[in-house]
Amino acid sequence: MTPAQDRAHELMESAHRLIAQGSWAKAGAALEEAAAIHMQAGRSYDQARCLQLAATLHRSAGDLAKAAMLADRAGTIPTGDAPLDVSIATERAQSAFDQGRYDESIQAFDRALDAAESAKMPPGQMSALERKRAAAQAAMGSIEQASRGFERACELLDVSGDHAGAQFVRVEEAGMLAENGRTDQAQAILDAIDASGDAHLRADILVLRSKLARAGGQFGGAVEFAKSAREAALEAVAPVSYFAAASELAQSFDAQGDRKSSYGALATAWATLGDLLGDGVARSWVEPLLLAFQVKWGDQAFARAREAYEERNV
Repeated sequence: MTPAQDRAHELMESAHRLIAQGSWAKAGAALEEAAAIHMQAGRSYDQARCLQLAATLHRSAGDLAKAAMLADRAGTIPTGDAPLDVSIATERAQSAFDQGRYDESIQAFDRALDAAESAKMPPGQMSALERKRAAAQAAMGSIEQASRGFERACELLDVSGDHAGAQFVRVEEAGMLAENGRTDQAQAILDAIDASGDAHLRADILVLRSKLARAGGQFGGAVEFAKSAREAALEAVAPVSYFAAASELAQSFDAQGDRKSSYGALATAWATLGDLLGDGVARSWVEPLLLAFQVKWGDQAFARAREAYEERNV
């Protein structure tokens, strides 16, 4: 290796260590420096790859403008490698999405899907890109287009044999429709899914049913759906679904004016998720919801709810 190649290699190794430490911005900066060395040496593939990874890291660190700039730079470099072109186009699409530039995001996802098809990428990756583009289309208000995208994503998984994954995509589509006021369509999709043999899928369906019931003012039904979702998530050992169910349960109790039970749903979630994932992760998930209720209710009412829950559980 030349001294420059050695330095680029050192920077890339440094970036890996920084990523493991959670120092995403510093890791991104190291990759930017490595990209500059690769550019001077005429290594276009390595330059583009480093820029794409740096963009992802800066986006993860919250610097959306820098992420978009680096992704755009990577997109101007001819790599001769279709999988890398997919990664770059996907990063450009995600950066644009995160900045609310949905039209640009859709165009970039179009390019990513074209490159993925040329590269004959696996159905799972094609399905993921279809879902991401559908999310951008929904954000633009193109609900019918978004639904067709979810349907294509579902079909890709179904044809490949991933029938369970296809059903989760259907639930995701139902959630998109519900968020955009298409309640009847969302309910129809949920009604058509057989989740009897999959506790995780059942949990996600029940969470969405709870949201729909709460949005329709059916707070008692929302509570029951959320409780059932929580039980299914525990059966499946699905922490994200359990957290979603607990959050929905807390909001449904709050909608009924039952602050003690609302607080209790989140306190129970903190303890349960702590057992599954560790207290640090549980705190990072649950504490923001508790703080939101404290702001909404006021300090004194929040303290009364906490005390009432703790007295009941002594």
